[in-house]
Parts: sequence; structure tokens; C-alpha cells
Amino acid sequence: MAAIATSFFASIFNYWRLLKITEAPISTIVAAAQGYVELFGKASTDKPLKTPYQDIPCVWYRSSVYANRENDDDKVADLLNMMPLEYTESKTVFTLDDGTAQCKVDPQGAEVIYFEASTWRKNDHRYVEEYLPVGKPLYVIGNLDSRKDILDEAALNRAVGTKLADWKTRPQQLLNRYDQNLNGQIDMDEWELARRDAINEVKAEHAMQANTADFTLAKPAGKLFLISAKSPKQLRSSYKMWVAVHLCVLALLLVFYFKLT
Repeated sequence: MAAIATSFFASIFNYWRLLKITEAPISTIVAAAQGYVELFGKASTDKPLKTPYQDIPCVWYRSSVYANRENDDDKVADLLNMMPLEYTESKTVFTLDDGTAQCKVDPQGAEVIYFEASTWRKNDHRYVEEYLPVGKPLYVIGNLDSRKDILDEAALNRAVGTKLADWKTRPQQLLNRYDQNLNGQIDMDEWELARRDAINEVKAEHAMQANTADFTLAKPAGKLFLISAKSPKQLRSSYKMWVAVHLCVLALLLVFYFKLT
């Protein structure tokens, strides 16, 4: 039963991933709407990033060190050789450029399908490095956000207060703009008008900043977050194959199970 359940859930899992990468077309960064998107471009980092053991330039890496020795007790030796003694994974934000614009990609929490891997043995240890080289095409699917800050009521009031204080440092301009009854002072109704104008200006400035902010792609809540050196076409073929394989295994296991029962 455990094998049947494993094959069933594996087929569902791969089918779910297949749906996620086929349900929406790949967008360009400049045309992408905020939210769950798919992008394809070349990756780079603002500062050089290298793998920890071989110093290979990359935009992301993960590395592990395992014991690689024999023991009188084979089970103990196998356990030691399977457990990593050290594990590191880069958290550096990198840049994706698709030719129309750039966005930042925060890899934390992503499933990464690496481009290259290297394994070697030294001093009774086995070293493994997996990495995404600089300048290689990457396919990413995640949550794209260009908002710098959320302009809540408290933030709005602070910004309006700062703007009104700045206007007060130029009293003559303030009078020219809001002294409607020409009595040489700003009364309550005129001050309320100035405050409404300040609110509108703050909101307009914030909207402009949001539209010109850096795009950042990061982990979405409850959805697939994928960074892949394989193209969408390759991924679709791979997931289709695994769905078919697991369904075939499931069918065979069910046949054997019903025959036995």
C-alpha cells in the first residue's frame, strides 16, 4: 500500500507542477503585471559570486560535504556517507535580464533546477557543488512585486505633514496659492484645501515611485516557486514523462495488489 500511495502522490505532484508551468504564457519583464508570473532571461549578479570550493562564477550555488569512508559495519558506513557534514546554499539576490527590462530574483525558498554539478573526493570526503553559471538563460516562476512601500494611513499622514511643513517655510507662496479671500492669512477652509492638495500630491508621488521601482521576484504563498536552467519546453517534457511513469507504476502495483487480494 505504501508503494501505491507513493506512486499516486508522485503522479499528482508532477501533474500539478506541469499545470503551473503551462497555465500562463511567459511574459516579458517590462509588460509583466504584478503577481504570479513566468519569466525567461539571462542571470547576473551585481557583485561576483563564486562556489565555495572551486571558485566557479555563478548566480546561485549549493554545496555539500559528505563522509566517504568504509566501516566494519556497512550500515553505519552507508549512513555516514549519506549524511552531509556541511551544507551551504547561497541567498544572494541576482538580476534577470530578458532584453526588455531587468528584475531582481530572491532565490530563498525556491526549488532550483541547477545547470551544472560537480562531484569529487578528497581526504575521505565527498564534495558536491551544484550551481547556476553567470550569463546562462534561466526560467523562473514566482511572485513579481514592484511596490517599494505600502502607503497606509499612518505613512500618508506623515508624508502630508512633512509636505505641509515644507510649504510653511515659504509663506508668500502659500498665501498666493490659498489666500482666496485676500485677507493676508490662511483661514481654516483655505488650510483644509491646502491639506487636500498635499494629500493628492503625496499619493501621486508614491504612485510614480511604485511604477519606477525595481521589480523583485520572490517566493509566492502556497504556489510553485521555481528557478530552472531547463527551458519551459524541457520542463514540460520532463514532467509529462514522470506523470506517465508514475501512472504506469501505479497501474502495475494496483494489478498486483488486486491479484494478491
